[in-house]
Amino acid sequence: KEIVSHNKNEIQILLMPETIDLTFKEATELEAIIPELTKTGFEIEPFGGNTFIIKAVPSILSDCDVAKIISEIAEKAVTKDYSKRPDELLDESLILMACHGAIRARQKLDIKEMENILARLDHCKNSSHCPHGRPTWIKYSVSEIEKNFSRIV
Repeated sequence: KEIVSHNKNEIQILLMPETIDLTFKEATELEAIIPELTKTGFEIEPFGGNTFIIKAVPSILSDCDVAKIISEIAEKAVTKDYSKRPDELLDESLILMACHGAIRARQKLDIKEMENILARLDHCKNSSHCPHGRPTWIKYSVSEIEKNFSRIV
């Protein structure tokens, strides 16, 4: 794998490109939105019929199932008309990529990785919630903690 810079985003060139087979509708929609996906760091090309080849991905997704992500994006493109609103597709694709690139429960992190995440969170416009609206942190008062540990009534 080789990481290169693409429009200020790092991309991961795949050592072994992945192929993905889609339905006819998904393939038609995916082919139409390839220019938008290229802006996020994907390199995808038609490979004949309803098959596409994925040659590069945004580096944040280098350890993810990229075929699944592209399949989900194609499914979304079929269910919604993005032809007049390509910026919305780009936003939804970025949200989907963020979810797939997210830290998972019980995933081991070292101190530097944790510090990096917290530092990046400080620069987010809305650091209190993920793109789906779930909280990223919860604040407990001392009295709530004491109450939960039966220290006060």
